[in-house]
Amino acid sequence: MTLGEKLKKARINKNFSQEYLAEVLNVSQKTYSNFENDKSKPDFYQVENIAKTLDVSVLDFLSGDSITVNQTNNEIAVAQNYAPITSSEKLIEQYEQRLKDKDAEIAFLKQLLDKK
Repeated sequence: MTLGEKLKKARINKNFSQEYLAEVLNVSQKTYSNFENDKSKPDFYQVENIAKTLDVSVLDFLSGDSITVNQTNNEIAVAQNYAPITSSEKLIEQYEQRLKDKDAEIAFLKQLLDKK
C-alpha cells in the first residue's frame, strides 16, 4: 500500500475532507490531493501533522503494507494484510534513512543557494 493510499484510507475513516486536511497542513487542496494520489510526498513534519489529526501512528504511514486506525472508542481496527513490525531495529533503520534523505535534500538546496 502506498503512502497516498494510506493517507486516503485514514482520512476517509475519519470522514474528513481533503479540504479540511489541506487547511490543517496550510497547503492547497490540490497539494493534499497530490499527496493522496502519490504525485508528490508530504515532508516528515506534514506526515506527523496528518497522523496526529487522523489519530494514526506516524509509523503506520512510513512502514508496513497497511495501517492501523485508532477508533474513537479506543478499539483498533486492523486493515487487511496488516503486518506488524517485529523489530525496533527496522524502525530505527527507516528513520535513519529518512534523515539521510532529508540531509541530502538540505545539502542540495544549500548548494543551489550558494550558486546565487
